Amino acid sequence: MGDLDYMMLMPFLFFFLFFMAYLFRKRKVEKILFSEFDESEKDLEARDFFNRILKIERSAKAFYYAEVIFLIIDTFFILFRGYKTYLKEVEFVKEFPSFSISPLSSTLTKFMIPIFLWVFVFFLIIFAMIMKKKENKRITEMLDNLEKAKFLKFAKEDFLKSDRILETGMVVMSEIKLGDRYLFSVYPAYIVPYTLIKGIKVEKFSRPRGKSIYYLDISLKRFFQDTKIYFAKKDVAEKVREFILERNKDLYEKENTEWDI
Repeated sequence: MGDLDYMMLMPFLFFFLFFMAYLFRKRKVEKILFSEFDESEKDLEARDFFNRILKIERSAKAFYYAEVIFLIIDTFFILFRGYKTYLKEVEFVKEFPSFSISPLSSTLTKFMIPIFLWVFVFFLIIFAMIMKKKENKRITEMLDNLEKAKFLKFAKEDFLKSDRILETGMVVMSEIKLGDRYLFSVYPAYIVPYTLIKGIKVEKFSRPRGKSIYYLDISLKRFFQDTKIYFAKKDVAEKVREFILERNKDLYEKENTEWDI
């Protein structure tokens, strides 16, 4: 195996590990959305139930493992394969003393890709740790607000009962579940009560040199944080919007009927 072949090992490993992590995360999210839980999880109190399934560690764990595994393998590759290459370069310089490039510079040049990937993944881990803390804080605040409004118990019932699973077509966003009263997303984690929606519209986000994506811009009443749900196709976003508006109308009419009675 030549030097070029060795240099391409790390990029191949990088893409392989992250592709496998993506598949594992996708399967994990599907199990959550399809309510494939054991009885002990289903019996948890609503707060503990959502805290368990929505915390970012559950859906992103595969990526953490992929990053750490790659960092370890790449470190050993750079150290041991790099040292071996360096010794070869030293022998080459001894044989051809007129050669102007130093053995160290030549070795670093050859290992530029593995070194770049090591630095990239290292900072990716740091970024993931920061985002994990930030996202878990947001999830905790969301659950606190839902608990204060006495929505969590009904949200759990709606989550376990519903089987409306919809693909968003986005790598950075999981499928969503449309309940009778709530919209659920696992990654990023959202629980959106239909009755608290004061505005919902489909917006377009144009990416430079890329295909446009669409999102539902959902503004909520009270102290709830506004939410954006991204989609690859506009017609899917429009259908979700229409469904939510229809459900909101039905819930409003049902509440008014109950008050009249």
